[in-house]
Amino acid sequence: MKIKLNFIYNLSIISLIVLLIVGHQLNKKNSSSKKNEIFNLTQQNISKNNQISKIQKNLLSSEQNINNFMNPENINFQKILEDKELENFESLKMSQYRTDEILFSGNYNASGTAYIDFFNDDKELVLATVDGIFAFAKIENFENFIKIQSNIFDLITYDDFYTNYDYGIKDILISKNDLFVSLIGQKKKECHNIKILKSEMNKSNLNFEVFYETPECVNKNNDHGYLAAQGGGGRMFTNNNSIFLTTGEFRNRPLAQDSEKAYGKILNIDLNLKNMNIISLGHRNPQGLYYSVKHDFIISTEHGPKGGDEININHKPLSKIKNYGWPISSYGEHYYKNYPTKILNQAPLNKSHKKFGFIEPIKYFVPSIGISQIVPLNEKDTEFLVGAMGNEVAEQDLGLHYIILNDDRKKVINHKYIPLNERVRDMIVSKDRKMIILFLETTSSLAILKKQTVN
Repeated sequence: MKIKLNFIYNLSIISLIVLLIVGHQLNKKNSSSKKNEIFNLTQQNISKNNQISKIQKNLLSSEQNINNFMNPENINFQKILEDKELENFESLKMSQYRTDEILFSGNYNASGTAYIDFFNDDKELVLATVDGIFAFAKIENFENFIKIQSNIFDLITYDDFYTNYDYGIKDILISKNDLFVSLIGQKKKECHNIKILKSEMNKSNLNFEVFYETPECVNKNNDHGYLAAQGGGGRMFTNNNSIFLTTGEFRNRPLAQDSEKAYGKILNIDLNLKNMNIISLGHRNPQGLYYSVKHDFIISTEHGPKGGDEININHKPLSKIKNYGWPISSYGEHYYKNYPTKILNQAPLNKSHKKFGFIEPIKYFVPSIGISQIVPLNEKDTEFLVGAMGNEVAEQDLGLHYIILNDDRKKVINHKYIPLNERVRDMIVSKDRKMIILFLETTSSLAILKKQTVN
């Protein structure tokens, strides 16, 4: 067995070296064309991810993990940028730390994917990779994240979770001294749901148990098709004694309007009773979530189809269930034009929400920006940063969007784009609103944004 594992390990190293050499030659040959370079980088990422996934599947069958061959104890980052002024936003400066030790990503355009949250009164950072590796670091030492052992591999046993970018972890949340992890679960073969795992936050060992899961799973075999990566949701935010959770519709569009199903919704889950209530419906794939306790509103972001990413506001969210229209209304279009009449009738994507009795987004993006997390920047909760993934700077992807709301928080009155040339997967903000930390998955990096005094 030891000889077999050594062979697999050596094969993985050789494969990655060959891939890097070929990729370098491709970039060198096509350096005159930026478009060709981006295309080649994308193809390299796809090849790399496919190769690593195959190796990981072999290792998992022997109860091994490729991450332990890379570095069993740490995830090391290297500072590559310090105090850079951001384009179009002079009040923030960015430092960046990059790693080669996160192997799996949540998108084929990404090098590595992870989610982050503050711990210990914003003095430490907890990181979880998409495939279930946990680590922590002190805020003043991002070069060295110490890995945390966990039992997640005993709870989540299907291979796709660890090897396929459609699945994996979707968010982490630390509330008091507990760590919550949302992820794509497998209830039965080819039928998936959303799970939340919970563990006491222990820097030596995390002992997870299932805290909540959507009661029914979404079957891959349905009229609308299936794509977990574009329909998982999974974003969490705490609300006193409960958690808000977003769920996507897994590309089974009618689920978003079905008030009996937990998909295409924002849910509220009681921390003690673990019962669930629907807060809003008519969502496609909500990727950003913030709840203002002081002003009692939810602001959320969600992916549209081809165009139509949205920012939505829900004032007094616990007062009554709101409907945001998907898939009856959307400012996006279907990816394909040859859908059967039945599907087009169920998902007409009308170009108005209000006309059909739904709540209009306070802002939408055509073309889509690959919208992600949203965080507040001021105490009044009128200024926000919104992450963008995607792969086209010309479409205002790969960066940040800064928005200002009016005083009653019902309208966007200012908006600017901040290009980073990076897919912004996750963002968190310190309690004093002076520091924002991002996970940038294009280069598998952490970035720290700090507010500067503008003269």
